[in-house]
Amino acid sequence: MIDKVNSFLVMPRIIIIYWAGFWLLNGLDKFLFRTEMCIFTWYGKDRTEQFSNYFAQSDIPPVWISPLLNTIGIWEVLISVPLCYAAWQYKPRFTLCRDYFNLGMNLGALTFLAFSMGDIVIGDRAELLEHGTYFILVLISFWYVNQSLGEAASK
Repeated sequence: MIDKVNSFLVMPRIIIIYWAGFWLLNGLDKFLFRTEMCIFTWYGKDRTEQFSNYFAQSDIPPVWISPLLNTIGIWEVLISVPLCYAAWQYKPRFTLCRDYFNLGMNLGALTFLAFSMGDIVIGDRAELLEHGTYFILVLISFWYVNQSLGEAASK
């Protein structure tokens, strides 16, 4: 029994599940902010208020806030799709898992790169630090999981 649990709960799969959940929940947060669920309220972060400040500083009409946040939310949910599939395919097909993991992580890295550039333009150094830290975590996760998948596939 413990062998089955240990073969399922391996660190590379846990990392893949973490990033899949990260992107899925971050994307859903753009749509579910302060929504009453059955047993709890999805509190989330008020990105509309945050982006209102950014747009006011940059002289961008506030009418673009909602479409931008919706686009970002959809994009983040889409990033989670290949990562969820990679977690599902971890044991049966290591090479397929690696391909989908790499796609999801590359999209995530590009997203954090774009967010970081936006943070620099807007002048939000706290968000820049946060996005830069996540970017580094994506790189480390990418390296570790690919190393692990390479070793597992060669066995």
